[in-house]
Amino acid sequence: MASTLAQFRTKIRRYLKETNPNTSFWGDDFVDQLFNAQYRKRCTQLIMAFEGWFVNVSVRDVTASTSRYAFPDGFLRLHKLELVRTDGRTIPIQRYERHYESNMADSTTGVTGDSYRPFYRLQGNGFVLEPTPSETVTNGMQLEWAGVPTLLSATGDTCHPSFPEIFEELLVIDTVVNAFDAEGQMESGLVRSLLRQRMELEEQFERFIEMRSVSRTEVVPFIIYENE
Repeated sequence: MASTLAQFRTKIRRYLKETNPNTSFWGDDFVDQLFNAQYRKRCTQLIMAFEGWFVNVSVRDVTASTSRYAFPDGFLRLHKLELVRTDGRTIPIQRYERHYESNMADSTTGVTGDSYRPFYRLQGNGFVLEPTPSETVTNGMQLEWAGVPTLLSATGDTCHPSFPEIFEELLVIDTVVNAFDAEGQMESGLVRSLLRQRMELEEQFERFIEMRSVSRTEVVPFIIYENE
């Protein structure tokens, strides 16, 4: 059974040797802050594994003459973008960064209904469909995306169901290490521990922004002509 925030606090304080939060150097609010920071750090590592961790499924209308659409709140990484056909089939939309070809306007495509099959490209906190749809279809798109796991704040809160329960102790030890770092910083006035934590997060941040969507790159092979 997954541990609650109250149980996490108890485990953390056993390592810290200060079980009473009222007389402890580390109050409950500070312990919660350290714990949630490590929790989201580990969740980020899971999301970067591209294995479907913390994936949500949302539907979005396809709107006539509208090419740009925003990602849902809490969006982190796009796993799959699909069109939903009238018979319930879902058709994946491929990512394509257009640099040389012209973008066909909706009035010139002549492609409507279930024949519409665009490409998408990322733009800001959303994406652009090309060519632009010429018809409005309710719930015409389906998105699979990784979202921000909710922070633990109430005593009965538990980690996201996708978080591997077997590694909950790792979150406890992560928090304890950062708690001792914080104490050392206060006593010595040094910022080495904060610099180390910042370096670790910065390295993960750079990896995280390398690709906002899980995409497949296709290579068209060269055509080999045989000598006649």
